[in-house]
Amino acid sequence: MSFISAVGEQWHKSAFAEKIAKQLKQDSQVCQLFVGATNITTVANLIAAMAYSEQDSEHQDADFTDAVMLAILFDCFRLLIVKQAEHDNLNQAEHLIIQLAKLYANKTDLPQDDALVQIQGYINKLGQQLDELQTQRRQQHRSMGR
Repeated sequence: MSFISAVGEQWHKSAFAEKIAKQLKQDSQVCQLFVGATNITTVANLIAAMAYSEQDSEHQDADFTDAVMLAILFDCFRLLIVKQAEHDNLNQAEHLIIQLAKLYANKTDLPQDDALVQIQGYINKLGQQLDELQTQRRQQHRSMGR
């Protein structure tokens, strides 16, 4: 990849992150998640880094609806679930992406598209399994200290 094309790709990824941040800022429930040290811009940049693909311009060019955000967050969610299950060391921004995915999966005003319903089901099921895994790990750590 040449320098110019690499810079161009970073430019597109940055614009993608800005669209994500703009969409996230429109939702009051989302804004309530950002009371800690990590801000929306940081999380949007991480989402863009994880979900952006130069060959896949479907999400980049689309109007950013809640349905599009759910699809983007699902891409990130799957990667983070694997990371959490294997390494158990997500940072605050990554935890926020998981929370965002769960929040968007539970929105009731999404179109009732079969693919979206399936994504919502996956996020809810995997989220529940992740919560159970974290509970088991906490219990193991507590019992080791006794």
